[in-house]
Amino acid sequence: MEKNIEVIFGKFFGYKRNRFYVEDVPVRDIVEKWKTPCYIYSKNYLIYQIKKFKNSFSRINSLICYSVKANSNINILKIMKENGLGADVVSEGELRRTLLAGFSPSKIVFAGVGKSEEEIEFGIKNDIFCFNVENEEEINLIENLGRKYKKEILCNLRLNLDIDIDTHHYVKTSRKETKFGLDLQTASKIIKRKYKYAKIKGFHLHLGSQIKEISPYIKAIEKVREFSKNINFFPEIIDIGGGFGIPYSVKDKSLDIEKFGERICREVEKLKVKLLILEPGRFIVGNTAIVVSKVLYVKRRKEKNFVIIDAGMNDLIRPAFYGSYHLILPEKKSKGKEMKADIVGPICESGDFLGKDVKVPVDIKRGDLIIIGNAGAYCFSMSSNYNSRRRPCEILVDGKKEIEIRKREEFEDLWKGEI
Repeated sequence: MEKNIEVIFGKFFGYKRNRFYVEDVPVRDIVEKWKTPCYIYSKNYLIYQIKKFKNSFSRINSLICYSVKANSNINILKIMKENGLGADVVSEGELRRTLLAGFSPSKIVFAGVGKSEEEIEFGIKNDIFCFNVENEEEINLIENLGRKYKKEILCNLRLNLDIDIDTHHYVKTSRKETKFGLDLQTASKIIKRKYKYAKIKGFHLHLGSQIKEISPYIKAIEKVREFSKNINFFPEIIDIGGGFGIPYSVKDKSLDIEKFGERICREVEKLKVKLLILEPGRFIVGNTAIVVSKVLYVKRRKEKNFVIIDAGMNDLIRPAFYGSYHLILPEKKSKGKEMKADIVGPICESGDFLGKDVKVPVDIKRGDLIIIGNAGAYCFSMSSNYNSRRRPCEILVDGKKEIEIRKREEFEDLWKGEI
């Protein structure tokens, strides 16, 4: 198992002298200072993933926009910006975060199925690069705001290509029954209209999340090529979105991003576009973080064992929400006997679990530490205060240094604005 966990953790997390480390810092030292539950990130793993992704698409003119919804901590965003990435945002709050982190507006793409007039106006005032448009009324609103501010506004139309993918049904976004994108007939009608300020330059094709096969992207690009030819509109920009999958289990298939990038670049080159936009989120940040939690109690039953920990579904909701798997390990390496147990939190919900039938040491006890992997994407960003629980702190490790990049909430934060 120890060697296999490199599939997920690379060389940035792992056991040394039977204790779990993040880079050069033992986890137990971090939690002694910062308590549990807490999120811990590897800065150098993050940088490694950014460089790997950038290199995979270096043969073509591309704008790589980190998907802020995956993890919106401003300190994480600053690392993305410092390493040359742009940003993909889906709300005014995310846009404000990216501007605060120092991103150039010329490298920010505003996506989202339900942008308000105020959000669009804020984007226009801040001269962002483009909007990914999802309906007719939105393009008309952008045209009117462009007239108001006497600005040409670059737009890409998000197409719903009705392509199915092998992933959880909640994160399929390019089937005709989903809320996302424009059907081809409507997109064709929009393109044939004459807009003075809303300048349609290309297409956005986001298919969904946690995709590990290249075939859906190739199929999408082929559909766009055929559609463009049929309506005699040849895009200058193709935005293939994100959705690039990562391993959550040591047995999971990994996406070979280098081969993926080479193939995608070859297909996009056939379209003769001036710019390829990509929106990775999970691929870059997903496996660069863990949650560390403390065992509160061990409940042994004939039917099932439970390890009750101090992290719950409010801290990491993916298992409860999607039935997602996260790798769970003991902080102290054990070579003794194991038992199966459900790893559950303190929330008053039967769905409050972090893992089912997880192998844990038989002698696991109150006060032991548990490592929950794959916690970088859609984990803290989806956390909540359910059961009036404070959200955890976030710690960034850089070699032998650890930095608090978000403070644990105080109880007073829970009712701020109510009294």
